[in-house]
Amino acid sequence: MSDHSHDTEISNAAAVLLAAIRNRTTVGRDTVAVSGEAEGYAVQSALAGALGLVTPPGYKLSLRTDVILAAPLLFVREAPQAEHEPGIKVEIELALTLSEDLPPRDEAYRREDVLDAIGSVAIGVELVRSRYVDGPRDSLAHLLADGMSNVGYLVGPMLDRDLLAPGADLGPLLLTNEGTVLFEDAARHPDGDPLAAVLVAANAGLPMGGYLRKGQVVTTGTLSGAPVIPAPSRFTVELGGQVLTVTLSA
Repeated sequence: MSDHSHDTEISNAAAVLLAAIRNRTTVGRDTVAVSGEAEGYAVQSALAGALGLVTPPGYKLSLRTDVILAAPLLFVREAPQAEHEPGIKVEIELALTLSEDLPPRDEAYRREDVLDAIGSVAIGVELVRSRYVDGPRDSLAHLLADGMSNVGYLVGPMLDRDLLAPGADLGPLLLTNEGTVLFEDAARHPDGDPLAAVLVAANAGLPMGGYLRKGQVVTTGTLSGAPVIPAPSRFTVELGGQVLTVTLSA
């Protein structure tokens, strides 16, 4: 395949996903011609450019063994509101806001270095929705192309930085939607350490290129699974002695 044909395929795939994001619809995976991790990131990059995310407000990171997957957060806001979308899910997370850049360097970053670069930790709410009719299934390329299903990110009340201490107990987490309990259990990070993926990203760089920068919000995994919010409504999060109520409007 010529470079021109390849670039056209990447552009076409990004255009299909862009329309699904803007129209809040879904598409078949076969309408997004992409294969392999590199092509997935290429479509993701083209999509971010089309959305004006030259420097994203933040990133979601997912640790897979010793490597990470990453995608830009489509928006980050403190206002506890967003638009409801069909099939939208919520993931309650720890929102880490960087107070320093984490560029590549000769000396490896230590966990303590990453911790020092985090200005604040807060309740984070990731809004997620696959733009594929049946989700990405087992296609990593499609998952990456779709920005790992990110819709946007809400930053809530500040939490105690002690929650980032090694082995810290995150305490109980309660998530309710108009009186219906969606999650009620101990908050547990999937990596065991919410800084593990940030440390890998600091030392290896972001997989799509570049590095984490001051002011960006970084999130590394859900504490609550990803329950669906079936209709425009409000949901409430209780974590770390703080309460956040979010409105998803029609």
